Amino acid sequence: MNLFTYGSLVFAEVMCAVTGRSFAHEPARLPGWTRVCIRGTRFPGVRAHPSLATSGVLWRDVDARSLERLDRFETHHYERRTLRVRTAAGENVSAEVYVIADAHLRDLSQAPWDRAQFARQSLRPLLRALTSRV
Repeated sequence: MNLFTYGSLVFAEVMCAVTGRSFAHEPARLPGWTRVCIRGTRFPGVRAHPSLATSGVLWRDVDARSLERLDRFETHHYERRTLRVRTAAGENVSAEVYVIADAHLRDLSQAPWDRAQFARQSLRPLLRALTSRV
């Protein structure tokens, strides 16, 4: 199964820490969705927006066990949906995507999520927390 990620799971080391596996991956975009911060967290969420697209990573051939681990990693804010994403090569593929559940749309801010800022400020603490749970 394909999985599109747009937040902390764009980092291969986070994906590996959560799933215990490595997967083939490539840049991709999620058309019709915008990424913003969830209030009070360092994580983003996406909500539908017809004129925008969200950049991220498409992970290929993610197994069922890894998806179970990813489901546990994601908080109550998210639900997994099957959506269409576009690869950098122009391929239009089906992928699982963790989107903000309708009941939690009010938790989204207007502030865009910044990947570089997350990498500088939050990546190491997140990885420490994930590896200490193992």
